[in-house]
Amino acid sequence: MTLNQLRAFVEVVEHGSIRAAARHLNMEQSGLTQQIKRLEDGLGARLFIRAAKGISLTSEGTELLARARIILGECDRAEQIFRNLHGELSGSINVGVSSELFALLLPPVLQQFRKMHPRVSVHMSAGPSTSLLSALREGRLDFALTLISSGTDTGDFHATFLKKSDPCVLCRKGHPLRDARSIHQIREAEWVNTRPFGRIGTPSNRLADWFAGNGLGIPNMVGSVESLYDTIDLISSSDYLFLAPRIILRKLSLGRHLDCIDVAEPIPESDMCLVERAMIELAPAPKAFSQLLLKHALGVGR
Repeated sequence: MTLNQLRAFVEVVEHGSIRAAARHLNMEQSGLTQQIKRLEDGLGARLFIRAAKGISLTSEGTELLARARIILGECDRAEQIFRNLHGELSGSINVGVSSELFALLLPPVLQQFRKMHPRVSVHMSAGPSTSLLSALREGRLDFALTLISSGTDTGDFHATFLKKSDPCVLCRKGHPLRDARSIHQIREAEWVNTRPFGRIGTPSNRLADWFAGNGLGIPNMVGSVESLYDTIDLISSSDYLFLAPRIILRKLSLGRHLDCIDVAEPIPESDMCLVERAMIELAPAPKAFSQLLLKHALGVGR
């Protein structure tokens, strides 16, 4: 098994076919096919199920994918470390960011960082906590700025506390339940979320935990919409409710169409944290960016 074989394997997975991966790598399709065959022969396992509609991973392929991404990510980080030892920071950074932390920290910090290190590019992936932590485990992210709750599995991570999350119940302007002051007055309302409910005590399950903690059944969920912007658009043009960061009211252009229902019952807390893998030190560029974020977060938190 070689690094080139692992890179070929990951490219095929990410592009959905050998043809598309070969085109992206600017190599002959037959050469890429041979790389995959040699990898399968070396492992003694079939990695792909090939069909007329494309390819899918076998269970062995799924197992290899997570490990291959970690191995290749660490190789890239090692190269970056040695490039940066005696010169200006360069390369790329992959950061996972939840919507609340993006609005709170990223715009001013990113601008400052780019002025300090113009040869470093920053790619940011948005998503719920569970998705970002999975990507971090697999080595697809350098670190994540996300929500951590009592039920979050952080055994293989180091989490630095930044600030308490500030959620609220969002509704459209003029919503008939706008003046409700108790969760019991909105228990029959219809809700949307950016993700299906998760495990008890996790950020994605906060709405269900809130209802359960007040002796209510499962909220009446219309469905989930992964895009925060699309969720807000839906809320602003319907009578659905959404448990969301309060900062949305100030930061997003659609905020002027929204209102907040202030109820007496406290919403389960989550911590906004900078999360990195516990046993792996950040490369110089991600480390510099994370330190700048921490410095700014401490100033915002005062």
